[in-house]
Amino acid sequence: MRSYSILLLALAGLSLVSCQKDKLSTTPTDDYQRFLAEAEQRLAEADANALAEEAVYVSSRAPGVLPAGSVDGLADAIAEVGPYGTVVVESGLHIETGTVVISHPVRIMGEPGAVIQSTTNPTEGLPYVVDAAIYIDHARQVHIEGLSFVPDPATGQGGTGILVSYSDRAFIKDNDFSEFLQAVVVHKSSQARIFYNRATGLYTEGYATFTSYGFIVASGQNNYLKGNAAEDFWGNYFVSGQDGIMNKNTATAGEDGFIFCTYPPVLFTPSGEEAIAAEVSATGWLAVRNTAQDALKGYVVIDGANNCRLVNNESINNSVYDFDAVGPTERFGPPALPTSSRNVLIINDPNDVVKDCGVENTIIGGDLVDNSLDPCF
Repeated sequence: MRSYSILLLALAGLSLVSCQKDKLSTTPTDDYQRFLAEAEQRLAEADANALAEEAVYVSSRAPGVLPAGSVDGLADAIAEVGPYGTVVVESGLHIETGTVVISHPVRIMGEPGAVIQSTTNPTEGLPYVVDAAIYIDHARQVHIEGLSFVPDPATGQGGTGILVSYSDRAFIKDNDFSEFLQAVVVHKSSQARIFYNRATGLYTEGYATFTSYGFIVASGQNNYLKGNAAEDFWGNYFVSGQDGIMNKNTATAGEDGFIFCTYPPVLFTPSGEEAIAAEVSATGWLAVRNTAQDALKGYVVIDGANNCRLVNNESINNSVYDFDAVGPTERFGPPALPTSSRNVLIINDPNDVVKDCGVENTIIGGDLVDNSLDPCF
């Protein structure tokens, strides 16, 4: 009998150890390492795909040249080089008095100091019919690099820098957008690469509505924003759609840095006939090592945004919340927006203020707000 009792005790001890091991496998530290490894792998794959895509774009034809001092010459230069041709924009000022429409694959490369002065107009009212410097319309693999976009000095304010519409695999790289309502808008387009652009907005000029965003991904899949800098927009980055990535972007000032949400139908394509709006809320987005600073809220996950992962992002001097995962809300008026759900927020700074009112969100790190003292809204 005694040996039987000892055996039972031994089995009980093994069972307890086994249970403890199971519990240890789901600690926040282990979850952190798993989420981080998955994020790094996804980034590596996206970067490799972007490099391969850029390398493929090679034409055997001699490029066309847009000479310095041109006036309304870009559209003709694009037409002249034809599909998969290249236009080199010479250093100097180029004046465009209206929207340049791109309807076939082309590569536009600015020499250092190439400036596009475009007459486009923002509006404070809603809706806003997009008035774009460049409108990429049903054209795959358009590549625009190295241009500085400025508004007409008569107004000092520009509408939209580049609208990407029904145009997969656009590559928008290393451009400057100064004093525009919006820098880049992506509409029903997938696999856009928006890399290393710089944009300043009109928030301090009174443009404080859902149109005033630096970079907008309204719809599409697998869009990738990397290394961009946006400043002085009402919200600097607004993303909807599925499975996109934001990596090493910077947002400065305005009300919100990065918003994962459902873009509302407040924009229309240049014809005025089609709304630019989300088909689904932000779903499956990955945000890694971005920086939001000097705004009211750094990162906002709202309006049905789900299954997104925010990993090791920085929040500096944001006055209300550093991270805000929102539940059902009427903060913009009725009807109530749906809750955020099943998102993962991994936060390095233990002093970052985190508000979680969503459903089944996972929060690792940060300083979680007590919702009984600061109710959800």
